[in-house]
Amino acid sequence: MTVAPKAPHFKPVKVLGRSRVLPVSAWGALCGGVALALAGCGGGESYSPTLPVTTVVEYFPTVVNSESQASMRRGQLVDTTTGSLVGPEYGDTWMYQWINKTAGTGYYSTHYLSALDKATQLYSHTVTFSDTQPYQTRDFGSKNQTLATSFENTRCQDNTQTRSAFPRRPFAVGNTWTYVWSETCLNGTVATTVNKTINGSVVALETKNLGLLGQGGVALGGTTQRAFQTARYTATRLETSGAGTWTYLDTCWHDIAQDRTVQCDTTASFTPAGGAAVTQVYEQSQTLAFVREVRTASPVRLADGPTTAAMYAGRWDFKLVGTGGTVTCTNMAISLTGNVSGNCTRVVTTLVTRPDPNNPPAGTIQVPVLTTTAFTVSGSVQRGKITTQETGAAANTRDADVINVVADSGAVDLSLRGEMLSPISASGTSLGAAGTGGTPAEGTWTARHL
Repeated sequence: MTVAPKAPHFKPVKVLGRSRVLPVSAWGALCGGVALALAGCGGGESYSPTLPVTTVVEYFPTVVNSESQASMRRGQLVDTTTGSLVGPEYGDTWMYQWINKTAGTGYYSTHYLSALDKATQLYSHTVTFSDTQPYQTRDFGSKNQTLATSFENTRCQDNTQTRSAFPRRPFAVGNTWTYVWSETCLNGTVATTVNKTINGSVVALETKNLGLLGQGGVALGGTTQRAFQTARYTATRLETSGAGTWTYLDTCWHDIAQDRTVQCDTTASFTPAGGAAVTQVYEQSQTLAFVREVRTASPVRLADGPTTAAMYAGRWDFKLVGTGGTVTCTNMAISLTGNVSGNCTRVVTTLVTRPDPNNPPAGTIQVPVLTTTAFTVSGSVQRGKITTQETGAAANTRDADVINVVADSGAVDLSLRGEMLSPISASGTSLGAAGTGGTPAEGTWTARHL
């Protein structure tokens, strides 16, 4: 699949405001009232391959993943006419490292294929971020075209895309393409439309070597070298809204086997509406940092392929019940190396004997009193053994990405252990303060990436 730089990933765009989305029922009204300078709501495209386009179905061999020893298909069933690709599988995970070279800042985005319809080849994946951005859900069509993006209370729709706007088969030096479309979003009652154009050209077919992250979570410098057969292309992208126009000049390497961009170097500039002077210029790079290709039956556990602690990096919300009160940890963070830290609050309800004002002087009543205690926690995520047991079945021990968290020294006794179920969810059991008879009170917890 193709993942190329989009405006929400570029920090200066966030300052100016992100695209907002309309519900489906409002698309028609908006498209009828907005004059799109390039292609209207219908979009448009042209493609000029240097090789004849035929209906031959192209097969890639089944290979063995050198890290997990699992069999995986490499871009199976690609039709050079329609661009239909049966490549991704439920549970596939990949990461990009994003670096703003001008500002000297960066972050990682983790993409998790969270749904796939085998019949229609419509699929969606969840994108989480190692910084403070909220996670997104992106929906794609059968030809890798973006259909919609959702995050928090916002939903953006890409209007009338027939296929991906990026390189397509057959890959050959000299292939050029032009694609025009629009993205419309709504946040509350404010709707915004961004008109987009891309002009690209394949300039070389070459091998691209990248260092990928390992389980140790090495954030700087890869631990596993992997070679990708790529089509290098250049492209100019324009994204125009009421605020002005972003211009992106890209040099990218596109993985031929899996139809996924593995690296893009971009120069971006912004020109305000009605102005001629460029007000922002910066350089940014997007590099594939981790890839986990799963070729097993659903549901897929993270232990079924290579893993890295970095895929969980970002903000998390933990909720616990049964540990001598209710515990919430709404400000938790997992680092790129798997370190866990955060702030939690425990609320305990106790009954206190108080004088009964309706039955003086000796009457008493039981009054509930809430005691709130704030505390900090720390821990780690790393590959380890976890044991589960279904009712009536024998215990099962297997490899998993295990999370262990304990309360730092203070007034609260708490420890958590569990499993990272996906880049956006985790669950497990907890032990709290001693209950009746000195036995620690047991409970459960769930967590979700914010």
